[in-house]
Amino acid sequence: MLFGLDYAAWSVGPRFMGVKLVPPGLHYLYCSASAAEDVGLARSGFFLHLRPKDVAVFRWDPEGEELTRPSPDEELRYADGARSFDFDRNLGPYPLELREPWAELTRHATAELAARIEPVSGRVRSKRAEYDAPPQSAENEEQDGDEVMADARKGATIESNSSLFFSSVPRVRKGRTAAEITQLHMDRTVQLEEMLEREYSGNELAMLGELQLAYIAFLLGQNADGFDQWRALLQLLCSCEEAAHRRSELYAELLRAFFAQLSQAPADLFGDDLTKDNFLGSCTLSLLEICEEGPAKLRKRCAKLRQLVEEKFGLSTQDLALLGEDAPEIVEAGAAPASLPSPVFTDMD
Repeated sequence: MLFGLDYAAWSVGPRFMGVKLVPPGLHYLYCSASAAEDVGLARSGFFLHLRPKDVAVFRWDPEGEELTRPSPDEELRYADGARSFDFDRNLGPYPLELREPWAELTRHATAELAARIEPVSGRVRSKRAEYDAPPQSAENEEQDGDEVMADARKGATIESNSSLFFSSVPRVRKGRTAAEITQLHMDRTVQLEEMLEREYSGNELAMLGELQLAYIAFLLGQNADGFDQWRALLQLLCSCEEAAHRRSELYAELLRAFFAQLSQAPADLFGDDLTKDNFLGSCTLSLLEICEEGPAKLRKRCAKLRQLVEEKFGLSTQDLALLGEDAPEIVEAGAAPASLPSPVFTDMD
């Protein structure tokens, strides 16, 4: 079984009972029936907010292949046992080296934002987990029509219950007209301002919080809807030169958030099947261009971002321009997540 918490994961056996020394704040808990590092395997997870001294208790459901809440009495009993160190030898420590990077990844992601976007089921599922099914045999091919309809309804129900409730981002789809192409090259500040007011009641940092939650749902939840939202928000924010001057604090925090995300991303992210459509290169270049003429704080963070891109990904400004030479290019939603780097793995049994 794979058990993951934030950017750490464990291949666990029957003696494993959880993780200790977890810092307060927002976390992402996920699991799958197999410990194999396989993106194709069904994975379910959820955001979890912990206050100081909190103990969260879950039970593994082998049939549903997910973590569920026990009865209140059982939850209280296990929580008391954990506080009394009864299970200490069966608990793995939260990796100390991940505390600061995770705090940066979730700097603006609040419990309220997580509750707002979470699915009806409360579970974030890997993109195609709801469609996973064994291959059809000859006998199955002769399945009764009513059974087929029942299976279809079941799949549709699971899919709707697992949908994330992200904010609506203005987008332009493929098949755009010449006028739409022109609009893509124009400043999208008006769209940004409208979205900030409509979706976040003017709270600009809440948008960054959703950007961070979408990235986590994509990276750790292997959920393509998370990727779509992360991409859409980045494309909007990186296309607003006027807003970068008007809302310098928002863009200072965007640079910090994007830096944290790229720091934790795989070294081949810019060449990944999902991101090689040029959006990431063009977004990075656009963000640097609209912020480098801003206040000293923006210029300093731009320099750090540029250094990270050059040292980690081996990309210069010219390389980014080549990656994004056909930009802006907005890809239709619905691509399955590619193979991203797995979290830090530790065998524990």
